[in-house]
Amino acid sequence: EDGRRAAIADLFELAPTPAEVETLLGSGRSYAADVPTGWVERKNLCTDGVERNVLLHVPKDYTPEKRYRLVVDMHGGVARPQMLSYDELEQMKFFWGEHASENGYLLAIPTGQVKAEWWTDVGSQNVLDVIHGVKRDYNVDENLVVATGFSDGASGSFYMALAHTTPFATFLPLNGHLAVTQAGGLQTHLLNLLNKPLYVVNTENDSLYPSASVQPLVEALEGLGADLVWRDIPDFTHNPMYLPEERPAIWAWLGKQERDPHPARLRWQGTADTPKRVHWLEVTEVRDVGNDAEFPDPNPPLPRGRVLLGVNLDQAFEGPGVKVSRVSEDSPAALAGVEAGDVIVALDDVEIVGVRELRGVLGEKSHGDAFTLRVRRGDATRTIEGSFPEAKPRPAFRREQPWAAAEAVREGNAFDVRVKGVAAFDLYLAADVVDLARPVKVTVNGKVVHDALVADELLFLLTQAAEDRDRTMRYRARLSVTVPPGGS
Repeated sequence: EDGRRAAIADLFELAPTPAEVETLLGSGRSYAADVPTGWVERKNLCTDGVERNVLLHVPKDYTPEKRYRLVVDMHGGVARPQMLSYDELEQMKFFWGEHASENGYLLAIPTGQVKAEWWTDVGSQNVLDVIHGVKRDYNVDENLVVATGFSDGASGSFYMALAHTTPFATFLPLNGHLAVTQAGGLQTHLLNLLNKPLYVVNTENDSLYPSASVQPLVEALEGLGADLVWRDIPDFTHNPMYLPEERPAIWAWLGKQERDPHPARLRWQGTADTPKRVHWLEVTEVRDVGNDAEFPDPNPPLPRGRVLLGVNLDQAFEGPGVKVSRVSEDSPAALAGVEAGDVIVALDDVEIVGVRELRGVLGEKSHGDAFTLRVRRGDATRTIEGSFPEAKPRPAFRREQPWAAAEAVREGNAFDVRVKGVAAFDLYLAADVVDLARPVKVTVNGKVVHDALVADELLFLLTQAAEDRDRTMRYRARLSVTVPPGGS
């Protein structure tokens, strides 16, 4: 960051024209030919000060003259306390490793862990910085970056689509669930998924996220007009072994997806603490000024899911049994008397050797059923009885904070913006699509608020380029807009 600031200051002092800088930024850096290829072990310094492992595949015939697709594959089980080693990341090659080698694209497999899950600030920034790191050394096609993952990685892919869509062309979540994106505090709104195409896969008998629990959300997205393919694969459980058969159709679909760096229509919906940048639109102040357009906010009820004990497990515990690291308040386990530190060794007379056995027994239970646990607490073993409460359908997403929304449509130099609960926003102006020699007209909720020339802004051009590191997004000016109060 210090180096970028210093470089910006040095360039600014040279007083080049914005057009000169824009041309150079569009050309980008010169890439070296003598870079590591094959499977490369890398590190990423995350915002919490921890260096985390990254496994990167680079085509054997890599050449710096060509721009390459980059697939970012987020692993599952992201809440484990220990970082995955490179040997453990090797197992993730099953999903796209051989395919990347055969088809000649870049594949990055980052590492997450507890407090750096994909849906947290640390975890999502890790993903973004891994992309930037690959761009530094290899010629990435900025318009062909894909986010994917299985299980927690799929939910992480959904999170990136909701909160950080700008760098990506498309999203490919496999056996994930949109509701998981709330785990880090995000208030999830489906409108954000209209910005990019998605290919979503779920399986009928998934013990975590069965297709039936995802279908209401898919139907809500289809009702909004999302660009969405949903594959509901019968018979399979929480198991990716369908992928070899499904992969050709996925790849054919991906081959048709290319990011438009300057989309003509953008949407944003969220709260004051939600990331607020979507390509050339950035909401800068969430506040109700009494001037609101109407926006949909579909939040369908989800069907009764699988029963949950309401415990977190110590992933480092080697068994036999499973060790409880945390008990959720008012959960079936808490009401029955389970405590952190207990080791569950049996459920309904079925011996629990590890997580697999626990999930298997829970998968057979229904809401309203009683259960009997045998737990080891210290040197004593005791029997605990409880029951799973009757479950009622519940809205998919929490609505704990007031939400705001914006939709912006650009046609030439005219921007038509609709907002709700938004007091101010910025429009980033790229000379590729906006003629800065002519007036820029902005209409907000039907009222013209700006119709004049906008001056080039060299410092903004440099600063934003340093943040985006994207040859296809170069913003010569920024137009800050204040939303007029209602009735004015």
